Amino acid sequence: MIYSWRYPRSIHRSVMIGANPPGHFLWDTKTTNEQIGRYAELCAGNGSCSQRTDDLTATLRDTEIPERWFFLPIGQGNVRIASFYGMMETTSEAAPLTGPMTLSSWLSAASGDASGFWLQSLLAKVALPQSFVWGEMAAVGRADASAAERYFSSGEHHPATDFIWGDGKLVDAWPAAPDEDEYSRVRTSDVETLLIGGELDFATPPQVAAKELLPSLPNGHQVVLPGFGHTTSFWTEQPEAGTLLIGTFFASGRVDDSLYRPQSVDLTPPVTHPTLGKAVAGALVAVALLAVLSLLWIAFRVHWAGRIGPRASALLRSVYAIVLGLGGWFLGVLVVLPAMPGVPLDSEPLAVVSAGGPIGLGLYWAWVRRDWSARSKRAGLAAAVAGALAGAWLGFHVSDGLLALLTTIAGAILGGNLALL
Repeated sequence: MIYSWRYPRSIHRSVMIGANPPGHFLWDTKTTNEQIGRYAELCAGNGSCSQRTDDLTATLRDTEIPERWFFLPIGQGNVRIASFYGMMETTSEAAPLTGPMTLSSWLSAASGDASGFWLQSLLAKVALPQSFVWGEMAAVGRADASAAERYFSSGEHHPATDFIWGDGKLVDAWPAAPDEDEYSRVRTSDVETLLIGGELDFATPPQVAAKELLPSLPNGHQVVLPGFGHTTSFWTEQPEAGTLLIGTFFASGRVDDSLYRPQSVDLTPPVTHPTLGKAVAGALVAVALLAVLSLLWIAFRVHWAGRIGPRASALLRSVYAIVLGLGGWFLGVLVVLPAMPGVPLDSEPLAVVSAGGPIGLGLYWAWVRRDWSARSKRAGLAAAVAGALAGAWLGFHVSDGLLALLTTIAGAILGGNLALL
């Protein structure tokens, strides 16, 4: 992030937060390892972390990512990418992808618990495909196209670089701009410039700016903040100190970081990826099982008592139908994850069939009576399921992403009930 301010008398000053020199719209393994080493130093001085590993760097290097946790698959590439993005920030404001939470996954996996890896894989599967506007990535990346060509021709592999560049396919995906070479190298500037970086920032490591940018700024200064990560850490941690630092520099050109104190990094966060992973997996299984058992109970109730009472029927055809829809989708996810890993979790067929189907069945059993004719029952079943699926399909297109699941469920409930009227 670059902020510039100009006095009326042409005194021009700039502040760069998370400065990234040309050629670094991609990451390299050497620099990432340097950042891991900084976390390793913190871990060695932290009682809880040092009890889990004698050498954090060696633990991260030697820990293998398994293919699955119980029956749930783990995308190894997903874990590596999510881990890198998670290591960009130190503050809990960036949860659930923070450095301490990410490290908890690796330390737990080193002890045989891969639940954190499964959660990271799931988060990456849900979030990463829609986290970027890929045309914008290709257009912005043209500024570092030459660096990217050298990187991919060298045979080096960094999970985050390979990901955002499409394993090299985005290098030439956008037409070259006539003036793009002007931005491919650092030029000397006499502008008074302040570079601010977090010591633990994996996105724009401060040592890169110190080595490749600061020497070209005769009037440049750099402040490296201990314990800080990328920009979220800067804006959320010690904001008064940041205000003084930036305000004083713009007003006088003086660097005043006197209010800053080394930021504490909680390497034993109260909520960890393994804890969240177990909770998410448990919720998926529990709600899916609840939906299945509920449908079986409703069918048995109709068979035994002849019908569902008016109040219970109204509840089943409205509020409880939401549980059936969520449970059906959770069941669909549990089936799709191991059996069809290439299917997106926000796909239309998955949402419509897995949520609409159970809702249609639930509405039918809440409506039907045992003593009705077989023809009426068949017609009612067909109407309820078809109406729920049609409503689910319409509801899915009202929104996008995982929010579409809610509108899918609402559409299924409305469609199924209308069909039974």
